[in-house]
Amino acid sequence: MGVLDGKVAIVTGGISGIGAASAKRFRDEGAKVVVNARNAERAEAAAAGIGVSYDAVEVADMADLAALEAMYVKTAETYGKIDILFLNAGIGKLTPFEATGEADFDAMVAVNLKGSYFGVQKALPYLADGASVFFTTSVTNQMSDPMTVAYAATKAALASMARTMAVALKERGIRVNALSPGPVATPIFGKAGIPPEMMDGLMEQVTGKIAVGRVGQPADLAEAALFLASPASSYMTGTELKMDGGYSL
Repeated sequence: MGVLDGKVAIVTGGISGIGAASAKRFRDEGAKVVVNARNAERAEAAAAGIGVSYDAVEVADMADLAALEAMYVKTAETYGKIDILFLNAGIGKLTPFEATGEADFDAMVAVNLKGSYFGVQKALPYLADGASVFFTTSVTNQMSDPMTVAYAATKAALASMARTMAVALKERGIRVNALSPGPVATPIFGKAGIPPEMMDGLMEQVTGKIAVGRVGQPADLAEAALFLASPASSYMTGTELKMDGGYSL
């Protein structure tokens, strides 16, 4: 028997990186898992994972609140109440503070902050009492990198939301936490605006700062996500769980 037998999970950003590894881990432990894709084209590409890494793919952009709610409605109609909500989807651009444009800023706020805030609010009618909700934050919100001012601010907001939502939802027994990764080998690095010719040097520099001597892998974070999703973390709420290999020390 798996530790998530009989549970229903939604993992946003679940078709790549940390989300995909977590979705598969949840499914391996017995959960029914629904993931989202930003558009129909990405959903079609992700369909190959149905029955292997997840049970269904729904088209829902995190910045489209109506689409998010429609995903929750369909999941609840198909599987019943939602037991696990892992709001993992996020975007980030690494740019100097003075060079961050309004469009990039607004996009990060729309997906990382607004999408997560309303992602929980819109899910409330469909969440089971005693559900586990958690966000993906980032250790950048506890550091001072001038290239991550806007991105880190959105992630710091999620850490705050985990604490305040934990109190707001305590009467229903819903736990709210956050998973805070350090550097992880995921597609977000390739979308962060870093020129390809600089990537190798940057990764070497980053790895040198990690106490365990390596960049994290999605599977590392999936184990932490499983902990937050499972009864093993039943005495934890309002907490940001840091998994960074000692990068922020």
